[in-house]
Amino acid sequence: MKVIYNLSTILLIVVFLTACNGKSSQETKEADSDSALTISEMNDVAGPVDYYLTSDSIGPVHLGEKISDLPVAVANLYDNMLVTETPDAVAYSFLLSDIPQFTVYDFLDGNVDLIILEGNSRGVETPEGVLRVGDEFTKLLALPGATAEWQSLDDSGIWYWRYNSLFFGVEETNISEQLAEALCDSHNPPRASLFTADVKIGYIATGLPF
Repeated sequence: MKVIYNLSTILLIVVFLTACNGKSSQETKEADSDSALTISEMNDVAGPVDYYLTSDSIGPVHLGEKISDLPVAVANLYDNMLVTETPDAVAYSFLLSDIPQFTVYDFLDGNVDLIILEGNSRGVETPEGVLRVGDEFTKLLALPGATAEWQSLDDSGIWYWRYNSLFFGVEETNISEQLAEALCDSHNPPRASLFTADVKIGYIATGLPF
């Protein structure tokens, strides 16, 4: 369990925000080998028109579930899957009509350990509407129960936010220098005034706790 904990921490810092340690999420997604699973001749699992990420699942894909037990396809959620292997994890990218929907990470234990939304095809239900990647970050900050949490790794760290046990991160593109510095300052979370309308949600995920 200790090994899984460390791998999840490293992955979330690298994938979530890179300004503080100079790493890129590409490190975790570069393939040693990629493969597409063809499922055209298999039956879909019926589902609702839309699915939302929750604290433990998206549709029938649940945290802790064995990868081998996942449906090969789910109507309105995914119809194809790409597999990317790295030394520390296996990433399963789920697509619908060739559009990425979400990625599952297996930290070499054969289970669903982390679920990350890809793009804005999927979102999170809230009392104020659906939150998606690309939405203004202030929409998250306005929700009761949204809290900032500091996560450190070695000499670097980053602020992220929790809402209903989900992880949210800032999209780094075009943020101010002041906000970039504040995200890496362990003493206090960034001031609300730094979150202007052009600061967006760049990361939404659920999975192993820190």
